[in-house]
Amino acid sequence: MNPETRNRETLQVVFLLGLASGLVSIFFFTPSLRPASLLTLITVLFLGPPVRMLQARGVPKWASILGIYLLVTLAFLLGVNQLIQTLKLQWANLIDVLPTLGAAALDRLAGLETRLQDALNLDLNFGLKGRIADSGTRLREWAITHLPSMLGDLASAMMLAPVFSFFILKDGSEMRLQFEKLIPSSYSRNAIVVIDKISASIGKFLRAKMIEALLVGTLVYVGLKLIGAPFGGVFAVIAGVTNVIPYLGPVLGVIPPALVLGFQDPPTNLIPMLLVFLIANAIDMILIFPVFVARLVNLSPLSLLASVAVGQELYGVIGMLIAVPLASAVKIIVTELIEILYQAQ
Repeated sequence: MNPETRNRETLQVVFLLGLASGLVSIFFFTPSLRPASLLTLITVLFLGPPVRMLQARGVPKWASILGIYLLVTLAFLLGVNQLIQTLKLQWANLIDVLPTLGAAALDRLAGLETRLQDALNLDLNFGLKGRIADSGTRLREWAITHLPSMLGDLASAMMLAPVFSFFILKDGSEMRLQFEKLIPSSYSRNAIVVIDKISASIGKFLRAKMIEALLVGTLVYVGLKLIGAPFGGVFAVIAGVTNVIPYLGPVLGVIPPALVLGFQDPPTNLIPMLLVFLIANAIDMILIFPVFVARLVNLSPLSLLASVAVGQELYGVIGMLIAVPLASAVKIIVTELIEILYQAQ
């Protein structure tokens, strides 16, 4: 390779890295784009395989995409919409009983504080009731301040994601060809291999996590239904959504129902509810996770924990959600680089 060609390819690499860094920066430093981007990515990953299957059978691409969109819309209108209405009703009922449960929680904490003082024979005032009340006030203020904007971002994402997804599904192959033209010829083969591996790994991982969340939520819903616990649909959705977060998900999922059912008078469903969550998460760890997720992410437990911790520290809950697929992508890149750099040894 002559010096002129080498210099030109070096500039191409710098330009490509700068372009990629700019796009990533737009995502991370524009919070309003994150929900739409993530929802678009999930939509493309789920709808991409059936669209390609229809194309392989001779259906035009635009007709394949519109057909899949029509089926998803009908499923939403026939089934998902009814589920949403049920969840809205349960959520409204839960909001109605929360003040009573909150008052019961404060009374029990005050009684616990009194019993501790009597048992220890100390005249101490921990102020548990006041502290909890202050925390509740701050939580309400935070919800009033931030919840409308969060709901607005979510609504915007739900409107934008189908449009973005349509054009990505329709023009994705052309976009890929244009991107491949930006890669210097000396690196094109290895870069394309890495891109394909990363795309396959992230796609399989996200699809597997969505299936895992759906199965865990279904198990929790059936279990809560069998024991007659209230608000089973809401708690099942919480369990499924939080399950997407590695390691911390099961703990976060059980906290809301434990708080609600634990402060009922009497708390008759608390122990059965805990058993339901224990059984559901045991089935997840023993059967669902190894089958659908663990085989797709070739990361050690220490790497998983570290990536989740770093993601949470940098970008909160969204960072925790994207930490594992990003760590998997980094491992693929590092492995490919090692193979390239040391293949002669």
